[in-house]
Amino acid sequence: MAAAPAPEEKVFVALPAEPKAGRSTLSWALGHFRDTGGGTVVVVVTHVHVPPEMIPVMGVKFHASKLNPEQVSLFRMAEREKVNELLDHYVNQCVRMKMKCEKLVIENENVVAGLLELIALHGITKLVISAAPDRNYSRKMDKPTSRTATEIMQWASPSCKIWFVCKERLICTSSKDVETAPVHTPSIPDTGHDVLQLSLHQEQDDNNELELGFYDEIKEACKAAENLMSRALAESSRRQKADEELVSSLQKAKEYEELYLEEVKKRKELEGALARASREVALLKQARDLVKNHQNTIMEEPKEETAENLILQQRMVDMKAGDLGSSGQAILQEYLDHDISVVRELEALVRQRKLASSSSPSSVIQSPFDEECCIPSYFICPILQEAMREPCIAADGFTYETDAIRGWLDGGQSVSPVTGQQLAHHELIPNLSLRSVIHDHARRQRFSFS
Repeated sequence: MAAAPAPEEKVFVALPAEPKAGRSTLSWALGHFRDTGGGTVVVVVTHVHVPPEMIPVMGVKFHASKLNPEQVSLFRMAEREKVNELLDHYVNQCVRMKMKCEKLVIENENVVAGLLELIALHGITKLVISAAPDRNYSRKMDKPTSRTATEIMQWASPSCKIWFVCKERLICTSSKDVETAPVHTPSIPDTGHDVLQLSLHQEQDDNNELELGFYDEIKEACKAAENLMSRALAESSRRQKADEELVSSLQKAKEYEELYLEEVKKRKELEGALARASREVALLKQARDLVKNHQNTIMEEPKEETAENLILQQRMVDMKAGDLGSSGQAILQEYLDHDISVVRELEALVRQRKLASSSSPSSVIQSPFDEECCIPSYFICPILQEAMREPCIAADGFTYETDAIRGWLDGGQSVSPVTGQQLAHHELIPNLSLRSVIHDHARRQRFSFS
């Protein structure tokens, strides 16, 4: 028959989550139980996970009761995963020592209560626990100094043998058949032991009351901090919204101001253009009326100084037309120059008639044929070669019959009929002075003929 497998012996080692804090305790357990005969030793890495009560949110910690349960659950689940990853370092340490290893994690709000619960549930008979942090080790240490180890020694089941270790050295054990310290303390009566137990319980109760009071104060402080934070966030949000509205209002005001200034500028430009146009129209009308009055004066009473008077009047008109545009001044100057030449020719004709009437009175009555021969050349249209009835001035400065020059332009011609040069424009200006002279001459001829 095959030999029965050797029974497994489990040694539970209570370790913190931080590997550096429990490495020396695990090293002592691996070295102490490696050479145990009579079976296979399985090291059970045991840890009591205390769920955090204060949950960090945006850099500020809040009590779990003040937060959303789902948020608390997710945070605690993440913490448990971190604990499992940290405990894997202990497992790797056991594997390197070629020792079988298991993990046992329980969640409890108190480490001592969690370990006592594990001892009861799993029937633990062998437990290795740290007596104190390694930094507190001394050669005179003969009993646990940490609070957790002290309470485990007091409340653990007598059936569980506990080894208390510090800095890879055995400090003491809880087994009755093993010495717990190099120097034995004298035995004391049961009554004294009961009194000591009572005093320890009373001291523990006092500490618990102090802790509860301190916890209540912390709870109130956290509540006040949470309220202040909520108010600060609300105020910050309100100010940010107000700043955004202010910036938006300033931008709109700036846009409206720019539009207003642009409208004011356009309005001023339009008003200036309208005023200039009004002045030009008024000056043109004034100049036209002034020239017309001079023409009538010359026709009624031809005098030698009429041309001079007209030139002087022209200078006055030029001074009054100083506000005209360049195009308006050019047209007005051309118009006046032509009128002056016409008036001078009329004056010469009047002088000739006066001399003729003084030398031979019979020459006053002429035949119609002679009258046609006496038609001045400036009465003749360059296009029709006939006396004009409605003379007008073209862009080349020459006077034509209105219908003739208009037909010339409407026929597609864009050059001067006289010079052949390109016409600057197709505008026609009625030559009122020449028209008056032609009509007056016709009346005189009909009177003389009758």
